[in-house]
Amino acid sequence: MLVLDSFGKNIFIGDEQVGYIDRYGNMFVNGRKIAVLTEDGKMMIEERYLAGYVDECGDIYFKDKKVGHIMANNDIYFSPKALG
Repeated sequence: MLVLDSFGKNIFIGDEQVGYIDRYGNMFVNGRKIAVLTEDGKMMIEERYLAGYVDECGDIYFKDKKVGHIMANNDIYFSPKALG
């Protein structure tokens, strides 16, 4: 799965669209930049701290806990229960 396909797509928590990923990989939620999604699937905060990653199957992990996945249309989905 290519993470690049999620650039320019939306971010959802449950059924609610909360943000988007711009064409450069910057992730915005509620109008604020929260992280950068790199081409190799890392989610970086302030370009120094690894917040999470996307594995080769499209599953999203924060600290080795699965919290979401990339949907069929390449939007990012986070599970409300997993983020809880």
